[in-house]
Amino acid sequence: MTKKQVSTPAMDGETPVKPDQPKEGPPAVKAALAEGNRSGIYCYIGPNLAGLLQHGAIFRGSRADALRAAADAVRQYPVVKTLIVSGDALPDARIQVKTPGNALYVNARRLAGN
Repeated sequence: MTKKQVSTPAMDGETPVKPDQPKEGPPAVKAALAEGNRSGIYCYIGPNLAGLLQHGAIFRGSRADALRAAADAVRQYPVVKTLIVSGDALPDARIQVKTPGNALYVNARRLAGN
């Protein structure tokens, strides 16, 4: 049985990418990585707002990019800002928005009219 040679960036003469360094990609994704959002996306987890914003809307880039894309909804309903969460926080935020006793739940209910 022969051993398989595994190549690593250090073995190939490449500079390894550290976890805190932005990787290659579009400028918007690089900006998101630089601000601490490893996924490079933001997601709206509130209720549908007819003609403005749909539940589950995905925004690529930084938080500022996401807020610019949702500017009409934010202008009409300022609480929308709290319901646009980073892709990194999305799994926990999806649970919190359905669990009474936290800000995400209260803000989503406020928008839904309940």
